[in-house]
Amino acid sequence: MWDLKPLGSGRGLTKRRSLVREDRKKDIAKDIALERCAILYRLATKEVKEGHPDRARKYVELGIRLLQKYRLRKPVYYRRWVCKRCHIPLIPGVTASVRVRSTRTHVIVVKKCSACGWISRTPLRKQR
Repeated sequence: MWDLKPLGSGRGLTKRRSLVREDRKKDIAKDIALERCAILYRLATKEVKEGHPDRARKYVELGIRLLQKYRLRKPVYYRRWVCKRCHIPLIPGVTASVRVRSTRTHVIVVKKCSACGWISRTPLRKQR
């Protein structure tokens, strides 16, 4: 009357296993993409120091495209130390001027890109 099958057999379980494998593959691909972005950022800072800002810009743009492809959030160093207008790594004294403004409650770090003039203000809390 009823077709009794032992637990663990059937299509549902194998489908679930394959979905888990796909998730793992996606996670591995995202980890590799983040590592690659870190490598590209290091190469970009090296190229800026050697005097090749166009090559550095290309490396940063490749990293951003990679992050967009895998739908990843930009790492902190991309958000804080890359110019949002011209995509050149901001290195204090080389491609950016950095000032610190202080108020009663917090400190503001002001970074100005020397290539395009873009200004970034990052508020930080004062240490007690």
